[in-house]
Amino acid sequence: MSVTVGPDAFALPLLHAAKYPDALVCGVLLGEVNNNGTIHVKTGLSLFHHWTSMTPMLEVALQQAESYATKKKLKIVGWYQANVGLKDTTLHESVVRVADVIRRNSGQAVVFIVNNEKLGQLNDIKDGSVILPYTYSEGQWRGTKQAFTKDSKVTLTNDETYPKVRGMFSSASYHRVIDFDEHLEDISKDWLSSSEL
Repeated sequence: MSVTVGPDAFALPLLHAAKYPDALVCGVLLGEVNNNGTIHVKTGLSLFHHWTSMTPMLEVALQQAESYATKKKLKIVGWYQANVGLKDTTLHESVVRVADVIRRNSGQAVVFIVNNEKLGQLNDIKDGSVILPYTYSEGQWRGTKQAFTKDSKVTLTNDETYPKVRGMFSSASYHRVIDFDEHLEDISKDWLSSSEL
């Protein structure tokens, strides 16, 4: 199985993590799954920086995300998360549970874990090591070695992704990311707009 990742899908987890550097943040990845099992990750939706466990709020957010994806002729194909600790790139059990549900619903799925240690060096991002992708094979979630390189199963669709992400950070675009938590606090904030960076 291979995964292609568009610029917005690569940028959103990083921008969400940068907006809430002291919190665990998470969201869903949207895209398509081909008949051969290839996942095309096109964008994402930011969900939480407060309510990050399996709660009724997660169920509501996932239902709304599913409805939004359907309108855009996409489906939920993955999950992203930035853990709290600077060095914590663990695929936690709570992530595995959500990712398994997504995988069962879409046929395939991918998980992005943000490498917080690299997040502070985004001004000179030159590779994809700031995101650690996991795919499901042989009955378990496995990290992808050398992700976002030509020889990897996980590649970028656009050669200009890194310069685009650097530009977003230098212009503080993370302030434009609105997650479902913010929407719950102020319903005038459109959390679905974050999918369109």
